[in-house]
Amino acid sequence: MALERLMPSRPSHEHRNLSSIELTLAAALTAILVALAVPSLGTWTADTQARSAAESLTDAIRLAQGTAVANGRTSLFALTTATPPVAGSTPVANSPNWFVVLDALDSPGKTRTSSGVLLGSTDGTRHDVTVAGPALTCFNALGRQITLAAGANSLSTACSAADPIVYLVASNSDASRYFEVLVYAGGWVRMCDGAKVFSIATPDGC
Repeated sequence: MALERLMPSRPSHEHRNLSSIELTLAAALTAILVALAVPSLGTWTADTQARSAAESLTDAIRLAQGTAVANGRTSLFALTTATPPVAGSTPVANSPNWFVVLDALDSPGKTRTSSGVLLGSTDGTRHDVTVAGPALTCFNALGRQITLAAGANSLSTACSAADPIVYLVASNSDASRYFEVLVYAGGWVRMCDGAKVFSIATPDGC
């Protein structure tokens, strides 16, 4: 009798079947959770890519402004299809890459010889986004927008001007995720989230 109590009892068939049912249910539940998570992961990825590209674009525009002020010269911010962008790349509206240069015509020599690219970025291509906006935005020594004819700057493209100039950065994988970069005539540059409406509660909205 004592020996029987010491020996481990074997699990019944009923217990083994119950474990199999539990495993099946757990597997099904896991599959459901994964299926639910996939769209969320895709949305998060699209948001992250668009946001990163928009932040990079904003930083590049501010660099163009700051460089113009620091040097007392006109600077040029251009969108382009060139990969990678260089100082002599052609500005093209609605393009995924961008670059910043000082205007070579706004210098003592007044020649079209480039002073070199200050920044060249392929972040739009790298983050798989579409960038909609003008080919060229120009800043004067006060960091404000100026208009220049194609023949009056070293990139041979007319400078756009508006209040504000709008660059729209949208994910190619989820068109509902987009950000805007607004360049105001007075020099203010602001990035906003297209999924939000601007208000006191949501100051990052558009």
